[in-house]
Amino acid sequence: MGAVTETPGDGDRPWTLTAAAGLFWLLATGLAAAGVWGLVQIVIGEVDTAAGAAGVALIAWLAALYYWHLGRSLIRSRDVVAQAVFQALLWLPVGYYLREAAHPYMGIGAWALAVALVALVLCGPTRRAVGFGERRPFGGTEA
Repeated sequence: MGAVTETPGDGDRPWTLTAAAGLFWLLATGLAAAGVWGLVQIVIGEVDTAAGAAGVALIAWLAALYYWHLGRSLIRSRDVVAQAVFQALLWLPVGYYLREAAHPYMGIGAWALAVALVALVLCGPTRRAVGFGERRPFGGTEA
């Protein structure tokens, strides 16, 4: 019997790593959908400036692409822990502004997302699986 954090059939990949990657992929999907929604708003004429809405859609797609990359890197057991934690912590001010904009439950959801991502990425099994914290010579490769 393996450790509690091991998923059967996944080899050495802990479930925490898969869950963190899945959350990043869900974020990527949501941001891509937000970009499409922005373009739909342009088509039906619900925006004041089409160029501004197109810019927001482009930024949403670029962020979605980056979150997809983070999820894929985590699944491949690459050390992107620092990037993942930074991106997760960015959801704290998002939650604050959502709460201030009369969306309290969405704000609490953003805070919960930030806490879940940080916890999943910084837990021991995930850090060991990606090799986070291992001392390597600067600029050196594994032998």
